[in-house]
Amino acid sequence: MLLLLMLIGVGVLAVFVTGLNRATQQLERDRITNEALAQAKAALIGYAASVDLSGSKRPGDLPCPDNHPLGDPMEGTPSLSCNISILSLGRLPWKKLGLPDLRDGSGERLWYAVSVNFKNDPRAGTLNSDTSGTITVRDPSGSIINDGTNLTAAIAVVIAPGSVLTRQDGFVQVRGLPGYGVAKNYLDISGGEDNANFVDNDTNGFIQGDIRDVANNVVLNDRLITITANDLMPVLEKRVAAEALICLRDYAAKPQNKGHYPWAASMGSTLDFNDDSNVLFGRIPDTSTGFLNTKYDSGNVMTDTWTGACKISSTSGWWLNWKEQVFYALADGCKPVNPLPSGCSGPFLTVNPPSPSVNKEVVVFVAGRRLAAVNAGQPRSTPIDKGIVANYLEGQNATPLDNVFERSPITPIFNDVTVYAP
Repeated sequence: MLLLLMLIGVGVLAVFVTGLNRATQQLERDRITNEALAQAKAALIGYAASVDLSGSKRPGDLPCPDNHPLGDPMEGTPSLSCNISILSLGRLPWKKLGLPDLRDGSGERLWYAVSVNFKNDPRAGTLNSDTSGTITVRDPSGSIINDGTNLTAAIAVVIAPGSVLTRQDGFVQVRGLPGYGVAKNYLDISGGEDNANFVDNDTNGFIQGDIRDVANNVVLNDRLITITANDLMPVLEKRVAAEALICLRDYAAKPQNKGHYPWAASMGSTLDFNDDSNVLFGRIPDTSTGFLNTKYDSGNVMTDTWTGACKISSTSGWWLNWKEQVFYALADGCKPVNPLPSGCSGPFLTVNPPSPSVNKEVVVFVAGRRLAAVNAGQPRSTPIDKGIVANYLEGQNATPLDNVFERSPITPIFNDVTVYAP
């Protein structure tokens, strides 16, 4: 009897240990998967924010997926084009992103889908802070988290395919050759949502795993991580603000400009981006004819073009996308005058928060996405809309006449990016 009890005890212990080992192994697989997905997301955001601004390239551009065959020398790099949805889903181009060959907890390479509004080949439409993603993502219950038809849409999705299974549609997944490029061999389906395909600007998108059937069998084990406008846009806006500030600093640093800055382009409805005499707040001038008023009002001393490392021009692709979202304020003591003194002598501007000090020569603002709770949703469609500062900037930044501005955290009623010099 005692021997029987001992044998039963050993058997129970073995089952317990086996179950514990399985649980531990699954936790480790999940850890590997989650870390790989997080690395991929961070790399994609970093790529989009650090795009070289030559030619038609834009801050926010994302690479096409890798759709090269297994063993191809170009594996890990983007396909030459992703001009249709079927090519906008593929494997993560890890080499292009400067990543190792990331694998999920099952040893599979990550997959990646990119919105038509953000892919870099071909580029479509305008990409700035008002641009939305186009990809729908659902939680395991089937509820929509990111709706591809509205402002909540995802910009990109990275997918860890998990281990092989038989899909709910009966398709038996076979990994490796010859079906390496067939998404159905890696990505699953549940409740009619098929992760092996998606449609831009549609509710046909992706669904998060794990999902089990009534018998507790796993029917979808794809794990997703998304990039949304909330993830990407603040980073892009900081890049754009930094580029504009470089232009202003380099201009003032040129010896003949003696520390002074060009006039702003007025907030009128014409949007000609000419520098306008006596305008201390407005958009960044970029006219191809030069800063004629700045030069004339300084007694033909100040230069009529951007200088140094400035990447703003009336023809540069990135600037054409972002120029309506960028504004600046110029201190009265730093404006063009004749005769032109050496350096700025005040009065200056205030940015509070962070400080009540009246010591800023120039302040740059990049408008965030339209806020529903501000100024009737901040309409930006018509020429009249585009001439109203409160349709772009919030808080103290929307009232420039007092020369007091702010740099504050993002809230439902404030999302400007503010930078300044000095």
